[in-house]
Amino acid sequence: MSAVRRIVTVILFGALALALAACNETGGNQASEYRIEWRPLFGDFTNDTSEVVARVGDIELTQRMIELYIDELPPRLKSQYTGPDGQRLALKRMIDQTLMVTSAMEIRLYNDQDVARQLISQRRNTLDYAMRNYGLLRGKEPTEEELRKYFEDNRDKYRQAGNVMTRHVECLTRADAELAYKRLMSGEYENNFLHVVAEMSVNEETKKEGGNTGWFTKGGFIPYIRDSEDYADKVFDLEIGLHPPIQVGDRWHVVEVTHRENSRPQTYAEARETVRTDMMPAWQDAIIKDYLLEARTKYGVEMLGQYAPGQGATPAELFNRALAVRDPQQKIDLLNMIYTDYPQSDKADDALFMMANVSLDHWQDVRVAERYLRMLLEEYPDSELREDATFLRENLYNPRKLNPQSIEDLKEN
Repeated sequence: MSAVRRIVTVILFGALALALAACNETGGNQASEYRIEWRPLFGDFTNDTSEVVARVGDIELTQRMIELYIDELPPRLKSQYTGPDGQRLALKRMIDQTLMVTSAMEIRLYNDQDVARQLISQRRNTLDYAMRNYGLLRGKEPTEEELRKYFEDNRDKYRQAGNVMTRHVECLTRADAELAYKRLMSGEYENNFLHVVAEMSVNEETKKEGGNTGWFTKGGFIPYIRDSEDYADKVFDLEIGLHPPIQVGDRWHVVEVTHRENSRPQTYAEARETVRTDMMPAWQDAIIKDYLLEARTKYGVEMLGQYAPGQGATPAELFNRALAVRDPQQKIDLLNMIYTDYPQSDKADDALFMMANVSLDHWQDVRVAERYLRMLLEEYPDSELREDATFLRENLYNPRKLNPQSIEDLKEN
């Protein structure tokens, strides 16, 4: 089953938790009783017109439900339910579950506080996951302009690795390898590479190809060669031509480097998919962080009692703690506490500026960095950091300022 259908299923049972959350007058280990909706048990809320294949009391199970049930399973279990016999087994499991859930409803097991806690947790986690991955990210893709911008700003990362092609004579002993090398160096027709490989190489697979290994990168994998990464590492930098025996593992190789392609920068077209893969985590994280910043304003956040602003560590203490920690997310969290709990303190604008720098330094997260800088400039127009924040914000997307790490780095360029 797709993640969407899994979410729907859990949300249905999360409806139990919705009622439970309102039941504060609990006694002992039991919550107050209430009426709940708990059906359907299977399906995905679409109009199911498939054949009814079983009934458990007044609950009907359909062919479509069996297919969705199997689709829900982890990949390692799906093989157990292939074919007609597998679907029959799945149906039996569904019947067992239906009997269990029906019985649980009859004895009002949802009133048990342990069960209620699990239902509430499942609902919360499911809806949080759904909002992040479907409400915010579903169907969202970087534009070509954004991809190209990321490529330009990180051009040094995208290079076509150098490749070499070799052919070899693989021998069990150094003496055999020395003999092979001597024959090859003689220049006689009967001692050319094809003859020597055919007569002396113990590698039956590369022998079929005249000793050719194909193209490989430094330290790369080469099919049919034992300890191939070691082979690729040792011969990669050799000059084109024939070389004396080289030991790799427990074998000896006489190697001839036949071709070489030097490392070069990749074009955008060559690197595009890698660029997208590299860019997506920070790009998606920026969408989520942007939304959370907006949502705080949209819905309002108020912390009360011992958690109210001013009841915890002072802004200076939080700032010094943020300077001391190494984990970037923990650093951001501590700095954000200054901004949210002490917005009028002299450390609030410093916190926003540092959050922008951390976003750049550790995640190259330009979008979130820009938001922090904009908040600083809009909310603290008299900040001593205004000039630096303005300069940094104006140069975030400047291709000539590659991977800005700090305001000092930008000014040096």
